[in-house]
Amino acid sequence: MTIGQRDASVLRRFEEFCALEGLTCDPALDDGAPEAFLAIGCRDLAPHSLGTYRSTLRRGGAPSTGSRFPASPAPMPYDEADLAALWSRARHQPSRARIENATVLLATTLGAGLRPRELAHLRGSDVLRSNGRVRVRVDLDSRLVPVENPCADALATLGDQCRGYLFRPGATMRDTKNLVGEIAATLAGDRDEVGLSCGRCRSTFLCAHLALNTPLGELCTMAGLRDVESLLRYARHVPSAPQTKAELRARAQRQR
Repeated sequence: MTIGQRDASVLRRFEEFCALEGLTCDPALDDGAPEAFLAIGCRDLAPHSLGTYRSTLRRGGAPSTGSRFPASPAPMPYDEADLAALWSRARHQPSRARIENATVLLATTLGAGLRPRELAHLRGSDVLRSNGRVRVRVDLDSRLVPVENPCADALATLGDQCRGYLFRPGATMRDTKNLVGEIAATLAGDRDEVGLSCGRCRSTFLCAHLALNTPLGELCTMAGLRDVESLLRYARHVPSAPQTKAELRARAQRQR
């Protein structure tokens, strides 16, 4: 499906929803209709698809009023009980290899906010120790990310044991989310336990730093984000963090 066909499909679905709910499909007259459509009419969509739909509506298509809708929300960060359960599951995988893969996955996504592709390319030699601190070197864009415990100790130990690829050392394909997603989706444990999601792990990393008031410019550098406005979707989960793009820019300016 081309982009034009996709946008037309989104707009048709939006118009059908408005007709069924008795809403106008012109945001100038009913600015709540697009968000009602996303929240009610698109409950069956995955988060990334919701983002695509929101972008289409933001561009305007049929109802081109210039209205702006908020960015799709970041995944909910894990709480302390969730984190304890995830670490426990990692320690109780059925083989040493699976324990190490699960540990690397948690330590890098929770401790350094790595994306799946960045994790797939991480080598033991990218785990750096100096002056009692542990940092991860992300070769895909040459940034350094400081890591705190318990993630730091876990990564340092595994980095000393293996200087090659840390995650699934025997795998040859390194450019796909599937390499990471397979372990996350098949983590052994009770089905009623919290699921492992790389998106939620990265969100947990970013939200924790926002709560700690880490300088926003430094946080963007650590997370590989281009601008502080990109933090807004995560700040929604942190009441003490700036809640608008203007507030994010102002805080970043004060922290320089």
